[in-house]
Amino acid sequence: MRKIKRTLAILIFSSLSILIITILSCQNSSEKKSDISSVVDKQTLLGNWLRTDSDYRLQISKVNEDNTLAANYFNPNPINVSKANWEESYGNLKIIIELRDVNYPGSTYTLNYLPDRDILAGDYYQAVEGLTFYMEFNRK
Repeated sequence: MRKIKRTLAILIFSSLSILIITILSCQNSSEKKSDISSVVDKQTLLGNWLRTDSDYRLQISKVNEDNTLAANYFNPNPINVSKANWEESYGNLKIIIELRDVNYPGSTYTLNYLPDRDILAGDYYQAVEGLTFYMEFNRK
């Protein structure tokens, strides 16, 4: 009988310990998520961005709640922006800009905002050649 009571006490203690650890870890992860989301400000995407290797310019004038952007692209003349979207994932902001114009049949920028450097950095898919290049844009 004594052995059964001891085993039961160990099981109850173990179960309570697991429950407490689970509750604490859930609280910590929700606190971290809210900390991350409060740090991200999608309005930081607004502005004029100049590509580091040329005079090509990306202008973001509005960040919409439906995850679209009001964006223009210049090389230095205007190039049609067919789609411009933003997304937030794990506290990071990413934009996707698709160009549809002469010599730009679906060329696409997929750029992440890097707050520590205040830049947009990522890939540029050049549709005519079918090649992808790494690009960076500095805030102008």
